[in-house]
Amino acid sequence: MVTDFLNRIIEQKGQDIARARKVVVEARLEEVARQRKDFRSLYEALSRKGAAVNIIAEIKRASPSKGDIRADLDAAGAARQYEKGGAAAVSVLTDATFFKGHLDDLRAARSACGLPVLRKEFIISRYQVYEAAAAGADAILLIVRILSREKLDQLYALCRELGMDALVEIHTPEEARIVAASDVRLVGINNRNLNSFETDIAVAMELVSQLGPGQLPVAASGISEPDDVRRNLSFGIRNFLVGESIVRAEDSARFIEELKAAGTHSN
Repeated sequence: MVTDFLNRIIEQKGQDIARARKVVVEARLEEVARQRKDFRSLYEALSRKGAAVNIIAEIKRASPSKGDIRADLDAAGAARQYEKGGAAAVSVLTDATFFKGHLDDLRAARSACGLPVLRKEFIISRYQVYEAAAAGADAILLIVRILSREKLDQLYALCRELGMDALVEIHTPEEARIVAASDVRLVGINNRNLNSFETDIAVAMELVSQLGPGQLPVAASGISEPDDVRRNLSFGIRNFLVGESIVRAEDSARFIEELKAAGTHSN
């Protein structure tokens, strides 16, 4: 029987938000979020001319399916290594219960590097959008699977209004159609099924043709070696969000360089 991780995560997220509201009220987070003027553009980082491959390198200590990946991972140190290796951006998992992350990891990573920083989180409310901006995030993840169409539109509009980018995640043809009909600029195609956490690297390559003109695809999950990058490049995908394989690498900066180099030898 397949365990539905996603339902458990979303249920927990509702409880986390309720607790957070008792500590910091939404109005205060909104005030801080709207005062920010220092956003680093994830969209610009991924759409630069001349870069054959762009890597969003992730800070990820654990996952529901794999358990601990690197429990002692230092966010600031990792961010510096990722920038050294030529990453285009940094992604930080901030979920505590299932991924052993924290918003403090995001703050530390952003202070340690000059790259755009994405908050990787299961975002279901305006509170989390304001929270992300107030903590220093330059972009957030919005997952189509866990949001109604109305809620997706609302959160995306709020994100852009504040000055943040949003990476909107899809996994199925139906989700691709929803995003293709929108004004979303950055589309994350997750090779991992969030219900079962099973991964199929072919998903992004199959769905990319269904995106709208001008939408930038980002392949996520299952990218573990340069050959995975080369396979995606042949389908027009040159942006990748890579977590576990970078975190497990003995030298994360060198590993990022190797993934990027795949783009120079793809033809």
